Amino acid sequence: MKLLNCFDRDGDIPCSFKFGDDKFIQSTPAKFARILAMQRIGSRKGQKLLKYFSLNELDDNILYNKYFTDIKDTSHPTTMTKKKIIEELKQVMNRRERTKLDDQHVVCLIGLYLCCVLFFGDVNASGVNVRVLAIVEAYKTVLKVSWPYLVHEHLFDQILNNACLSNVKACVQYLLILFAEHTPAGLIAKVTNYEQQIPRVGRWDVQVISDFIAGANMEEFSVSVLYYLV
Repeated sequence: MKLLNCFDRDGDIPCSFKFGDDKFIQSTPAKFARILAMQRIGSRKGQKLLKYFSLNELDDNILYNKYFTDIKDTSHPTTMTKKKIIEELKQVMNRRERTKLDDQHVVCLIGLYLCCVLFFGDVNASGVNVRVLAIVEAYKTVLKVSWPYLVHEHLFDQILNNACLSNVKACVQYLLILFAEHTPAGLIAKVTNYEQQIPRVGRWDVQVISDFIAGANMEEFSVSVLYYLV
């Protein structure tokens, strides 16, 4: 929360956080991709699929029809819970003889799980709206989405459009690692044998970063403008 309060809402540098000595950390899709080891492609297919999603088309969604039609009878018929996603994923993975289509559904369900716990889930990462099925419906759809651009754009839309930053429903964990990557080497401890961790997100313990931020005066803290790549 302290880090989100440093967001420079009215500044000239987009997607940036302001600290002491008027130094900034700017977030970009390229940094997001580098930290999470995600491939960047030029497509905006994901943005279009989410923008034009309609509940009226939900019954035509392949993944929904295969695994999630029973949520219609729950008190939250437009929310897929993390528990439900894990259950369906385990069932497919535990099949003795999986087909090629089953393997593709595993990829889609893993993508859906990540959407729930990291990218688009609720504040507690316990559920996600059915609209994200539009971007994980089929294996070929998952491959056509430029995930770094989509998730990064969603993150900063949430920050910009939420008067209460505690309501941001996006990949805020990435911001902790982005902050750590812009601090002087050695200031925040990395995990043991961090050199072996790929993607870069595996080099950091977000709890260690959170504890550091909790004890820091963010208004006076001077970050490094350099982005550490090693």
